[in-house]
Amino acid sequence: MNGEQPDELPLPPDDGPDAVLDVGGLLGADGPIARRLPDFEVRPQQLALAETIERCLRQRRHLVAEAGTGTGKSFAYLLPAALHADAHQGEGPVVISTRTIALQEQLEQKDLPFLHAVLPFEWSSVTAIGRNNYVCLRRMHLAEREQHLLEDPERHSQLRRIVDWSLHTADGTRQSLDFEPRAEVWEEVQAEHGNCLQRACKHYDHCHWQRARRRMQTAQVLIVNHALYFADLALRIAGASYLPAHRVVVFDEAHHLERVATESLGLRVGRTTVGWHLRRMHSRRQQKSLLARHCGAAAMLLWEEAGLVNEALFADLQDRLQKGGSGEGLALHEQQIEETLSPILRALSGELAAAAVRTEQVDAQMELQARANGLDGLCATLRALCTHNPVAETPLVRWLEPSRHGALLCGAPLDVSAALRKHLFDGGPTAVLTSATLGTGDDASFGWLRQQLGLDRAETLRVGSPFDYDRNVEMVFEEAMPDPSRDAQAWRRDVADRTRRHVLDNGGRALVLCTSWDLVRFLAAELRRPLGDRDIQLLVQGEAPLTRLLEQKRDDARSVLIGTDSLWEGIDVRGDALTMVVITRLPFASPGHPLTQARMQALQAKGLDPFRDHSLPEAILKFRQGFGRLIRSGQDRGKVVVMDPRLRTKAYGRRFVAALPFSADYDADGRSYGA
Repeated sequence: MNGEQPDELPLPPDDGPDAVLDVGGLLGADGPIARRLPDFEVRPQQLALAETIERCLRQRRHLVAEAGTGTGKSFAYLLPAALHADAHQGEGPVVISTRTIALQEQLEQKDLPFLHAVLPFEWSSVTAIGRNNYVCLRRMHLAEREQHLLEDPERHSQLRRIVDWSLHTADGTRQSLDFEPRAEVWEEVQAEHGNCLQRACKHYDHCHWQRARRRMQTAQVLIVNHALYFADLALRIAGASYLPAHRVVVFDEAHHLERVATESLGLRVGRTTVGWHLRRMHSRRQQKSLLARHCGAAAMLLWEEAGLVNEALFADLQDRLQKGGSGEGLALHEQQIEETLSPILRALSGELAAAAVRTEQVDAQMELQARANGLDGLCATLRALCTHNPVAETPLVRWLEPSRHGALLCGAPLDVSAALRKHLFDGGPTAVLTSATLGTGDDASFGWLRQQLGLDRAETLRVGSPFDYDRNVEMVFEEAMPDPSRDAQAWRRDVADRTRRHVLDNGGRALVLCTSWDLVRFLAAELRRPLGDRDIQLLVQGEAPLTRLLEQKRDDARSVLIGTDSLWEGIDVRGDALTMVVITRLPFASPGHPLTQARMQALQAKGLDPFRDHSLPEAILKFRQGFGRLIRSGQDRGKVVVMDPRLRTKAYGRRFVAALPFSADYDADGRSYGA
């Protein structure tokens, strides 16, 4: 957003009934936004992006648009979204999908209220979250009546607090609770698919979920996140839906779509997953559980047997994983897993469904049928993961994956492009995909991303950042470093020594980006004492929630934050708190994961080069994101230090450097460029 929102906004002026509204006028120097924001500056990049989105929505054409940091993407898509929704009422909402909750909250709490105040027409916007985030008043009161089913005083206390909270909560969402409830307590009161009486429920008029659903259905602009959008897409593929029908969707942070789609269309189940389903109907310490009250001895025997077979099945899978797998998993290829668990679960589901028919208690009917449906879905997942089925519409790559609770059975599509092409991009809503980093910088058509997503026909746009990187960033490539792929131990020692020197010379104020948890732990151990001696706080990802670490980083400007993966993007630390980013290693994904291996083999089978056509562009994209953590505003200054010698020694190194937003060419013999 350009500038900060004033505390009080004057009434918008009367632009007259004949005023022509377009994004050019709204974002122009004399537009309503400039009149409300004293420090507003017209950004040609922002205007170009907004006008292109406006035209593509009008022409019903997909758009892939990369817009550099500082462009003001949120206004650039929110304005044409609001205008389009106002001009096409009755076609469903314009859906805005973001990756992070932080960006969703920024839109909901800051950008959208500001635009509602200044735009000279009425329009509505709603933020949607998943159904399980809402309290179900019927299930809550049922749990209150049957508190003996909760096994300890703390759970009773939490349920009582939820009941008290329900009397005054405005939205009925878990996020508005003033404490974090235990999972097993919230599960007893949450709204659930397939466990709703709809209008037959006496709480229907006061139901927070139903109210939210009605707001979703009537909203002109609907804010969601990628996980929710692609969960809804999976439902639509199966013949159901969650979100209202719509003809336009805007994906911000669109470089995550392939990964989110893979997760949403994939499957996973573990010992604790099955245990959760069994626990919801009965527990050994419960004398009056749902199962005990409504089912007979046969159901209890099936429940006992299911628990034993579940433990045996996943113990066997854990043994397989330990004997033949790596730290990242064990590919199952064409192996069939013989399991006797699903027949038992199907029989138990039948007992629950029969009990639901017998009972006259409506609440009990709903709970019993919901548990039966859950077991049926679990059986379908087990069959899909245990059986090699190459003729399925979307064949799965299957593998065993380690977790702290034991082996997980996992499956994911080898390629999501066909499913997205069929169910999203061809004949679906008009899609706008935007991000600060969508490609490698040398591909104007974003061919790699579009191929990953099955987006065959789309307009493309790339607008640069308004920031002066040549002036504001010094780029340093460390010399005479060991090759991490050949001598990892020597390289780690050098990284620790040089990182210590750089961050101490900089007075802290740094972000250190790693590509593995092992390196995070090693560098944290090496840096903790020397930084402590200089009274510089070391913040280590994993030692506290990320939101708390970022708060500490902003509060203590001299601190150093070190971590991996999620720190490479999506974090925003401005000013003196971050004047150095250390990139320890080029962020190539580990080739050892079974899904990655299967995708590499598929590329080879097509005559493609897995490194050139997948690993390299993926790593360049993430490298650009890591670099982008340094400059977050026009006033930021600093240094980016790269510790990987392959930027100099490998031919592909030039592609990494060329992808950065500098106007100067990289001098292979020089140590740095920039100011």
